[in-house]
Amino acid sequence: MLDWHDIHFNSTLLDLHAHPSFNVSLFNRAITKRFYPSRAAFDPFSVRTNIPRLQQGGVDVLMSVVYAPERGIFDECRYLRILGFFMQSLWKKIYGRPYFDVTSQMLDEMEKALANDIDPVTGKLQAKFAHSVSELDAILSQPEPRPVAFIPAIEGGHCIDGKLENLQAFFERGVAYMTLAHFFANEIVNPVFPWPEPIQKFGCFQGERDVSLGLKPFGEEVVEKMVDLGMLIDVSHCTPAARARIYEIVGNRRPILATHVGAYEINPSPYNLKDWELKKIADSGGAAGVIFMNYWLMPHETGRGVNFIARTIEHFVQKAGIDHVAIGTDFDGFTDPPDDLKDASELPILTQRLVAEMYDEDAIRKILGGNALRVLREGWGRK
Repeated sequence: MLDWHDIHFNSTLLDLHAHPSFNVSLFNRAITKRFYPSRAAFDPFSVRTNIPRLQQGGVDVLMSVVYAPERGIFDECRYLRILGFFMQSLWKKIYGRPYFDVTSQMLDEMEKALANDIDPVTGKLQAKFAHSVSELDAILSQPEPRPVAFIPAIEGGHCIDGKLENLQAFFERGVAYMTLAHFFANEIVNPVFPWPEPIQKFGCFQGERDVSLGLKPFGEEVVEKMVDLGMLIDVSHCTPAARARIYEIVGNRRPILATHVGAYEINPSPYNLKDWELKKIADSGGAAGVIFMNYWLMPHETGRGVNFIARTIEHFVQKAGIDHVAIGTDFDGFTDPPDDLKDASELPILTQRLVAEMYDEDAIRKILGGNALRVLREGWGRK
């Protein structure tokens, strides 16, 4: 039997999708400090990707995703408007301003949060942003203990406010990928229905989405611009029709990402990828990241989800090939991760499971981060 500990902590572990910025920008938490995990079955406010947890879990690279909350959230749940009365500064920050400005501010706040995070024992930075492939490689080449590399990414095409120049500005400041869709239709694309059933309470979050709609004309311009720039495209949250058009436009000119998804054949939701899509992503040289959220992984949700993470990885390997499978936890994205793998510190549990499933060492290293790292080096235009 392979030594899971040696494999895990000597692999480059890369999480394709997580949201530490929510803790920094919305809740004013210092992610450099340790927070104890929540005991609640579902606690969207639990801190799952602070620096101590990332270090404990052996995470080397984190795609630090910024999401500017869409105004439709407050339209679909009027009770959230009490934020305007009780949290006026936060309300003004995220509501009524251009999305580009909100996103830029959240990116700035994440940079500031890591800038002075010095380990009191070693005197070295514990985490550092990489804004290009060369900066990433420079961090990874440092001797241990080295900082966790954070790479900026954006979720939701609404953040560019319908302007290609805003897309260019984000690329120039080091944003590696953009998830084109999120909860609501934007100028680029239409989304799938985003709301898990457990949060559809008190008349909130019940507005349907037309999943037959796809990529919009401006969206085709955006996709072409991203290909030209070398900003990676994430098809997560897009409708099946939109995803199909994106595969057609991009072909194999750039690797395509689906950073945090499940398998349609295991859980038939339009959010999840069908087998032919996994093949298209593989043909592009891209990767599909398995989400760590029970609702999207399972046809019948339970609290414990490592079994379904492993089952989804197996399915992705069978249909896309071992070189095109990754992990995208969506930790701290107001998600409900499995009770048996609830934050970044517990990622060694996944490696233990992969060893038990009889994957060889090379395959495990690819799944944990080798494939995602290859996609960045090959597809990210900021060298």
